[in-house]
Amino acid sequence: MRLIKRQSTNLKNVSGVGIHYDANGQVILDTSNVMLVPKGTTAQRPVFPSNGHLRYNTTTNEFEVYQDSAWRNMRFKEPTSIVQQTLGTGDDVETVFGPLDSGDTSYPIPETAQSVIVLIENVFQISTTNYTLEQSSSGNLTGPNAPYADGWYIKFTSAVPFGKPVTVIHNFDK
Repeated sequence: MRLIKRQSTNLKNVSGVGIHYDANGQVILDTSNVMLVPKGTTAQRPVFPSNGHLRYNTTTNEFEVYQDSAWRNMRFKEPTSIVQQTLGTGDDVETVFGPLDSGDTSYPIPETAQSVIVLIENVFQISTTNYTLEQSSSGNLTGPNAPYADGWYIKFTSAVPFGKPVTVIHNFDK
């Protein structure tokens, strides 16, 4: 009589190497070794990716996942630095200050205007009351010194007083 070591109903082996596909549609890797994920350059990304695709990008040396119709780098739980930027000094005319530079190429802008601490001299500014977070793309951002380079800016509802520095602290949402 032959003993069955495990239930093999609806279980399919792939090439007899410890890769199984079960009745629930799960792929099971029965090994203590490693798995090599697909890899290639940014230019070699799949032409028609689907949400959930995973690969190693040899151009950026990062794992990336196709999520919400865009390629995104997988993020680890390493801490990111809080960034303090001095964006300039008021002149009683200018309302737009920036661009913001988080130093994070994967997520270069704050999630919301509320994720930024904005100070004029030492006075805390309230988002949507005193300022908004605005993107300049191809010179579309309006302000006294337009056009502005592409990027994300703090746009105040009124001109910053003469000689008052504008300081932004961000990366709290990373």
